[in-house]
Amino acid sequence: MPDRRDSQRPPALLAENIDAILRAEAEVLEQRPLADAVMEQVGGSVGTIWFVAAHLLAVSLWIAVNARLIPAIPVFDPYPFNFLSTVASIEALLLVAFVLRKEHRMSALADRRAHLDLQVNLLTERETSKSIELLLKLCEKHGIHQEARDPEARELAQTTMVGHVLDELGKRLPEG
Repeated sequence: MPDRRDSQRPPALLAENIDAILRAEAEVLEQRPLADAVMEQVGGSVGTIWFVAAHLLAVSLWIAVNARLIPAIPVFDPYPFNFLSTVASIEALLLVAFVLRKEHRMSALADRRAHLDLQVNLLTERETSKSIELLLKLCEKHGIHQEARDPEARELAQTTMVGHVLDELGKRLPEG
């Protein structure tokens, strides 16, 4: 039995919203300097299996050559492989910078998305409050008094004041 979702096309507004978000994120990527793009590309490849495999191969080859296991290649970093240690230390330092740069950009993108979520949630809250308010007025107009007098509905019909929510959170949340 085919899935119902397969036969239905997504609403046009959904596609518009997705396109707008993708455009905004693409603009951010296009505006970053070339050095940032390169650093982020390197930072993104660090955790791949290919990166690990290449490093294992390179270090194994380095040790094999300098331990005289491959006589055709002259030794250039005899045991205890001081040059290898120096190269690995410099590479580790650079990789940390690359990864941190990528994490910084991803964090900034997450912050933008969180801000967008907050704005959409606030707009949704306002729309919902207005809808409840209109429904209560309809109930009153049509003589449905029990629902029209519901205290919870009356409270939900009030627009949430973000400043009040922030103040209350500040009072109630533990400091940390």
